[in-house]
Amino acid sequence: MKRQICIIVAVGLLFVLPQGYCQWKELPSTGSPTEQFPDRTTLAGETGAAPLFTASLVDKDINAKQHKAIVKVETDGVRLADPAQAHYQPKIDEAHIQYRLDGGPVQNTTSKTWNFDQLSPGEHQIYVALATSDNHPVGKVKKLHVHIP
Repeated sequence: MKRQICIIVAVGLLFVLPQGYCQWKELPSTGSPTEQFPDRTTLAGETGAAPLFTASLVDKDINAKQHKAIVKVETDGVRLADPAQAHYQPKIDEAHIQYRLDGGPVQNTTSKTWNFDQLSPGEHQIYVALATSDNHPVGKVKKLHVHIP
């Protein structure tokens, strides 16, 4: 009797286990794609994705005719903090934005928009980056190109 019960359980497991292991026809949705994000990078010493960070020019052609460029930044997964208020002590969840026109000085700020006015005619590169309170970059620098007529 005991042997028959063991055989029945063993045969039953043969039918139940494959269904249990193969119940997902596709991975459960987590709200994010499984491939690596093109605009996120791995933080040094940490696992997972770095903060979401995008930069774009607002009304590029219209503003270029007025000899200016307006940059708009979007972030997620990081709190923007002034490095001076953070006493220049970096935290994994804090950063600030750095704007730089061509080879000019870096402008450190927490502002998600930045205006470059009175641009000279020609080609200009705008570099936008997230940085920790001690000015180490977080992720990749965004390069924006604008032509001023």
